[in-house]
Parts: sequence; structure tokens; C-alpha cells
Amino acid sequence: MERSFKRDFAALDDVFAFMDEALSAFEVDTASAYAVNFAVEEFFTNMVKYQPEGDHSVSIRVEREANRLTVRMVDTGVQPFDVTSARTPDLLASLEDRPVGGLGIHISKELLDSVTYEYGKGQSTITFVKTLET
Repeated sequence: MERSFKRDFAALDDVFAFMDEALSAFEVDTASAYAVNFAVEEFFTNMVKYQPEGDHSVSIRVEREANRLTVRMVDTGVQPFDVTSARTPDLLASLEDRPVGGLGIHISKELLDSVTYEYGKGQSTITFVKTLET
């Protein structure tokens, strides 16, 4: 299943509705659905926050093969933003000493089995895989 969404925070309701439809169609278990939805929201909001210019859309494709769910998010007309190279936040530091940012990407990578990033010709692609419990 695949759909495109305007790169805008206002599109989040449509993104969530699409993800609910896809995860239901692919019979994804509750725990895995939580992890996937968390990651999609994190990556989508980062795409909007850090690349708000332009009127290009973000494409989200969801596929299931056996017990593996693969999600590919493609953002066009943007500069590179490699989520896989985001530094790991210092989880032992006090809240006052931690810089803002990075925790959502870190949690997403912890919840998923793999996250890859590709960039070429103004197109950023984040692909992630989640092994399903059922």
C-alpha cells in the first residue's frame, strides 16, 4: 500500500489514518503497530520540521512479507537529513544538561529491526523494517 501526503503537520491525521488502514490490512500485532506508528510519526515530523519549504509530498509505502513489515518514506526536493547518523542522546545526563532533539529518532531506532537512509538527486529515502510478533 502506498500514499503520498503534503509535507505539512496538518497532514498527520491523514498519515495516521493511512497507517491504521495499512496495519489493519496486513494484520499487524498491537506492539509492532505501536513501534511502526511511532517511527512514522517521528520521521514524518522531522521531514516537515527540517525541510518545510517546497510543495513536494512525502510518499509512504507499507509492505508485508511473511513476518516482516517494511515501510519506505520518500521525501523529494530536499537536502539530505540522515536519521541513521543522528547522534545517540546521553540518556544518563540530567534533563537540564541534555540538548533538545534526538530522543525520538533514538527511540525509533531502538523499536525497529533496521533503519536505512539513502539520498540522491534531491530525494531522501528512509526505509525501516519491523519483525512482527504474529
